[in-house]
Amino acid sequence: GIPMSKLSGGYTAAGMQPLVVQVLLGLALAVVAQSFCQAEEACPQSPRSLRNAPPPRAAAAEDEGRRDLLLSSASVALTGLVSALPVSADAASPATTTSISDLHLITDPSKTYSALVYAPPLEPGSQQPPPPLLLVLPGAAQNKGTAWDLADINGEHRGLPPSLLAAGMAPASLAGQFAVVAPYPGQSVQSFYDEPRGKILQFVQWLCDQSGGGGENGVPTFDPKRIFLLGFSDGATLSIELLTTGRFRGGIVAAYGFTGTLPQLALDRLKGKPIWVFHSADDAIFPVRCSDRLVESLRKVNSESEATKLIRYTRFDKDQEGFTGRVRGHSTGITASRRTDIYDWMMSFV
Repeated sequence: GIPMSKLSGGYTAAGMQPLVVQVLLGLALAVVAQSFCQAEEACPQSPRSLRNAPPPRAAAAEDEGRRDLLLSSASVALTGLVSALPVSADAASPATTTSISDLHLITDPSKTYSALVYAPPLEPGSQQPPPPLLLVLPGAAQNKGTAWDLADINGEHRGLPPSLLAAGMAPASLAGQFAVVAPYPGQSVQSFYDEPRGKILQFVQWLCDQSGGGGENGVPTFDPKRIFLLGFSDGATLSIELLTTGRFRGGIVAAYGFTGTLPQLALDRLKGKPIWVFHSADDAIFPVRCSDRLVESLRKVNSESEATKLIRYTRFDKDQEGFTGRVRGHSTGITASRRTDIYDWMMSFV
């Protein structure tokens, strides 16, 4: 088995540091590439980490039809690559009248993370309970700016909930029902996966401590017992780890990139959690078999009746957003984020 160590109730895998490769997309695009699949395996055997990675290897080698190295980039939405690809509202997901003025920036005084936040509108004098919180964890990117980059509909993190809210393209089921917090990894921090798990958990604890405090520090009011995750790419892989801590109610996982064969301790902690997985069969970065195995593991750990209710899997045959080349198929975070049904589905568990 994989050596395990506990961290804030979660888990980490020790002993194997995967490969990090730097590749160029075009003349001006540098992206992080990681090799995580070995000859007979479709997915990595340990969680990927960008820290202390071994030196880069050469390009992928084909040997008797087996691919020894899969280049994986979590910098899917680099501006120069995808800004020409428009994000359109899903016909089944009516957009709202939200705008960038409905978002604001917060920063944890302990300086864990800054984040963009959104609070759903409340009727004057409403006695309705506080809304659930959606914590958005984006994939890796260059991250040369600030948290406001998360709101850029043509930027590195385009198409995820913050940019949809800023552009008035968010489904009503999101804008009207959820408080949203989207932390930013930090300037030149390429991925949350490169960060200590305790750091994001500290940030979430700060959010919970501040919620309901009359807007102190800009944190929206939300129900700390109803926190959902929406993770894309590296954010999806991290989301599965965070769900083992017991802090989160459930989540949306798009383009998951770690082996779905999880340690039994992790599976035991994921039992009973509602999780909706998205992946595309032509994903050129994280093979769809990563999510295939994850879903299979999640269904096995739950009873048949529970699995039918709790575990959903949307597996596309091909990219839904028009991504091509080295990022082909790695766009399911965008596809999922603009669907009305994922937010209504999460609300069914609150």
